[in-house]
Amino acid sequence: MIKNKLVQAFFIAVITYTFLISVQSAQASGGCVPVYGGGVSCPKQGEVLVDKKVRNPATGFYVDNLGPSDPKYRPQQIVSFQISVKNPGETAIDKITVTDTLPKFLDYMSGPGTYDGANGKLNWEVSNLAGGDTQVFEVKGRISHQAKLPVDRNVICPTNELAQPINIVDVSASNGQTDRDEARYCIEKEVIVPKVPEAGPENWLISITGLITSLGIGLKLRKSKSS
Repeated sequence: MIKNKLVQAFFIAVITYTFLISVQSAQASGGCVPVYGGGVSCPKQGEVLVDKKVRNPATGFYVDNLGPSDPKYRPQQIVSFQISVKNPGETAIDKITVTDTLPKFLDYMSGPGTYDGANGKLNWEVSNLAGGDTQVFEVKGRISHQAKLPVDRNVICPTNELAQPINIVDVSASNGQTDRDEARYCIEKEVIVPKVPEAGPENWLISITGLITSLGIGLKLRKSKSS
């Protein structure tokens, strides 16, 4: 009888010790939960995803990209971008650094963080993004004046020297994860049509006066010849 009690006490002590070790391991591993029978179950690590969209100038809706065959922006028009930073994981991310690189021929207007005009980059941070949460930001710029656009092209789709899109956003999380996305669009220059003078009443009067004068001179010349 005593022997059985000692055996039971021994097993209880072993189970208690194992459970305590599991709890300590769970605390050290950041939110993991002990599983009955041994081991731990850990939540999915925080992740970072970024999505950049550009506003369609014809419809007003945000889309992933606008190609050469899609509606285009004109000089001096305002371009709006929508940047979404998401954590689809289960644990929070302490800090996410966002760098949005604006393309050529776009003058920065507004957005979060700090803009560096020397390299065309807009930088800001997202703090404590909980698992499953998304934060959305808006960035605005104005298409440059037509005089600043390339003279040899009527349609310009901004790229870098290697013909790669440069309207890109990058994110870097404190847990080491990164992501990037782009939003292409094109610019169409204004076609300048020479202005034709309007044929208003004053122009008609001038034309009629000139015609009468010409006829009068012609009649005088005929009379002088006939005489």
